[in-house]
Amino acid sequence: MKSSILALAMLCYAVFAQAAVHYDVRIDTSHGPVAGSKLGIDFYGDFDLVGKLPVDGQTGYKVFSGYFDDLEGGPRVTDDPGFQSFSNTLLYGEQIHFRALGTLSYWNPNTGFWGDAARGATVALYGAIPTDVWINYMLNPGNATYAAQYNYYAGGTVYSADGIGGPQTAAIDAASRNGAFHSHLDWKLSDSAPAGAYLVTLQIWSPVMENGQQKYIDSDPFHVLFKSAGISQAQYDEAFNLRIAAAVPEADTWAMLLVGLMLMVGWRLKLKQ
Repeated sequence: MKSSILALAMLCYAVFAQAAVHYDVRIDTSHGPVAGSKLGIDFYGDFDLVGKLPVDGQTGYKVFSGYFDDLEGGPRVTDDPGFQSFSNTLLYGEQIHFRALGTLSYWNPNTGFWGDAARGATVALYGAIPTDVWINYMLNPGNATYAAQYNYYAGGTVYSADGIGGPQTAAIDAASRNGAFHSHLDWKLSDSAPAGAYLVTLQIWSPVMENGQQKYIDSDPFHVLFKSAGISQAQYDEAFNLRIAAAVPEADTWAMLLVGLMLMVGWRLKLKQ
């Protein structure tokens, strides 16, 4: 019974992930834009998974799905999940950054097991280039020092089995006048990476200082579990299933999942007519 319930959860999640236009990591603050607030992360998108994200059974971190074969930029590039906050989450101009953690994990469709990614296989996340680095390079493109600084950030934050290459942290966005932002950074799977599923870890933090101290407490770490081209949805579900905690949700959660599944299936069938 437990395995069939878990399989149903994965089916609902998979149907959503492929049907949605976009989905984001929702960033909030525990007590608003005041010193000591902790940055929180949850789901935001075209389906209500707020508070219901799967949890990794090994780390206890929330897990977002990602699809390198979602037809946005090609089979090895995606801009989902994005990052978003809403009104009054931050103060005007306050920046939010990501911090890459750990190593790149890989699910091998031939063995059915998770392990370290193959040598040469990488996932890159392209954050914003610092303003001063960009200006220096644009004004002095022939300067070797400025070019090296620019290329360091332009190359992205790179996950591999050996750890993190390039900048471990980079800016995502800064809050607008209403304290919100919405940004989709690019993720890229390396050309040499074999087909399978890939898992990265990151957290959200802010460099904003107040009274000589970091204003916001860093978020908890979380995972993004990507499907590459070359494996089926069923194989991706298997990889996902091996990672998440097999906790049985409340009855109202299952009702939501079932209704969502029926709506998504109906929507896709309607498009085919």
